[in-house]
Amino acid sequence: MSDDIEEKAKQYMSVRTVVLTSIISAFGFVLALFWNEAVKSAIEQVVPKGETITAKFMAAIIVTIVVVIIIFIIIKSQKIAEKSLTELKKKNNKR
Repeated sequence: MSDDIEEKAKQYMSVRTVVLTSIISAFGFVLALFWNEAVKSAIEQVVPKGETITAKFMAAIIVTIVVVIIIFIIIKSQKIAEKSLTELKKKNNKR
């Protein structure tokens, strides 16, 4: 009977995780829509509407480079944090 309750608890937590992930994803989507408008407005300030397609592509390339650099920094900092956490766990286990 204890195994049955434990299994139902695991199923409940699994469903709860899916629901929470879906809600967070929906909020992320709404946030992305707002950022989309903000970025479009910023790009229109830099590249006026009458500009050529070449100028728009140049702006897109610049934004892409900036975003890739930011993503690289985020991933690198995550790896550093994971390494620090692993080292802390090793030190803690030695005690």
